[in-house]
Amino acid sequence: MDFHLLPATVILLDLLLGEPPNAWHPVAWFGRAAAGIEKICRKTFGSGIISGAIAWLLMTAVPGIAAFLLIRFALQIHPYLGWAAGIVLIYFCVALRSLLDHSGRIRKPLMNGDLPQARRALSMVVSRKTESLPESEIVRGGVESIGENLIDAVTSPLFWMAVGYWFGGLPGAAAGAVFLRCVNTLDACWGYKDERYLLFGRTAAKTDDWIHFIPARLTLPAIALAAALTGGSFVQTMKTGWKHRKEHPSPNSCYGMAGFAGALQIRLGGPTLYPDGMEDYPWWGDGRAELDWRDLRRAERLALVSALVFILFLYGADALIRLFS
Repeated sequence: MDFHLLPATVILLDLLLGEPPNAWHPVAWFGRAAAGIEKICRKTFGSGIISGAIAWLLMTAVPGIAAFLLIRFALQIHPYLGWAAGIVLIYFCVALRSLLDHSGRIRKPLMNGDLPQARRALSMVVSRKTESLPESEIVRGGVESIGENLIDAVTSPLFWMAVGYWFGGLPGAAAGAVFLRCVNTLDACWGYKDERYLLFGRTAAKTDDWIHFIPARLTLPAIALAAALTGGSFVQTMKTGWKHRKEHPSPNSCYGMAGFAGALQIRLGGPTLYPDGMEDYPWWGDGRAELDWRDLRRAERLALVSALVFILFLYGADALIRLFS
C-alpha cells in the first residue's frame, strides 16, 4: 500500500466506524496520563514554564516515538500487519465522523423544535453559555464549531500524517498523527490562561498554535474549493476567510470559521456570552444573519467535501515530492 491509499483509507474507516467509546478511546487514556504527569512535574519541578515544558515533552515525545517503533516492528513481522496497525493508529487521531455526529445531535432536535435538547447538545462542543440561546444562535455556535474543529480534528492530523510519511514512511505517518493529537489534547488539558495554567500550560498553548499554522492556511482554500463544488463561491469564501483570519484570539481558528461563513454566505461570530463574561467578536462574513437547522446540514456537507479536497491537496504534494526526488 502506498501513500495514495493511506489518507483515503483512514477517512473511510473514520466515516464508517466513528470514534470508539470514551472509555476505550486512547485519547481518554492519554488525558488520564497527562493528569498524572502534571501532578508529578508540579511536585518535582514546580508550576512554572519549565515544569510545563518538561511535562509537555514527556507527553508528546514518548507517544510519538512509541508509535514510530510500534509500526516499524509490526512491518518487520509482516507488511500487512504493519499497514493495518498504522491505519488503525492514525484512525484514532482523525475525527471527521465525530464532527458530523456532534452537529447532527444539535441539528436533529432543532428539526423537531426541541430547543432545550439542541442547547444541551451544543454545550457538549462549545464553551459559551447555551442555556437561553434561540435557534439562530444555536446554529451559529454549531457551524463555528465545525469550522474550527475541521482544522483541529481533520486537516491537521492528515497534514502531519503526510509529513511524517514523507520523512519516515508509515512509521513516520503514525508518529506524525499521534504527535499532533497529543499536542492538541494537551492544549485542551493545559492551554488555559487562568492562574493555574498561565505558566505551566504556556508550552502546550503555544505549540498548539504553531502546529496548526500550516494546516489552517491550507484548509481555507480547501473550504473554498468545496464551496465551489457545493453551490457556493470560491472567490467569496477566500475573500471572507482572508479578511477575517486575524479576528479571533486563536491565530488559526478563523481560517476555518470565517471560511465557512463565506462558503455558506452567512454571518458568524459576533458578541458571544461565556461563563466569565461577554466576548465581543466582530461579525465574520456579510451574508444572512438569521440561521436555521438547514445551515447546519449545509455545514456538515461542506466539512465532508472540504476534507476530501484537502486529501487531494496531499496527493498533489506527494506527486510533486515524487517528481523532484
